[in-house]
Amino acid sequence: MATPYIVIGCPTTGGGQVITGNASFLIEGIPIACIGDKATCPKHQTVATIIAGDPNMQVMGKAAARVNDPLSCGCKLLPKQNLVVQDNAGGSRSNKFSENNNTNNFLNSENYGHRFQLKDELTGKPLSNVCYEIDKNGETLHGTTDNQGFTELVTNKNAEEINISIIYEEHRHG
Repeated sequence: MATPYIVIGCPTTGGGQVITGNASFLIEGIPIACIGDKATCPKHQTVATIIAGDPNMQVMGKAAARVNDPLSCGCKLLPKQNLVVQDNAGGSRSNKFSENNNTNNFLNSENYGHRFQLKDELTGKPLSNVCYEIDKNGETLHGTTDNQGFTELVTNKNAEEINISIIYEEHRHG
């Protein structure tokens, strides 16, 4: 069975669409999306990053995104049609292609948004229902990971460094 790959313009479960891709590999004339490419997310009011892809399909060293692969906001990628994979590029250029004319108005002031999955460093298993603190820009956010070990969506208008701490003692979020 063929893998349905994602291209610029494919929708997301959050009502957005993929807005960047790699023009060196085209599917039906449209740039393919890979890990690190971006999608709008009206549901979370952010521009999310594709965080998973097909490890067996590398484009310029990045895994190609597939249907149901996750975004950093927690939404998933959807197909817009049945895509046939074909390589229409002959060189090894790495051009980023962006389709800005279809983005939503809220994207004019670009937002960043990510959910983080906390895992046990020995077993690699997700840490579900664990209390955490996220320090960002002098603000501390408290929360509890979901059943898959993910934090709540952390958003900001600028890229910035954050610090995540696991809280072991009993802690009330309020």
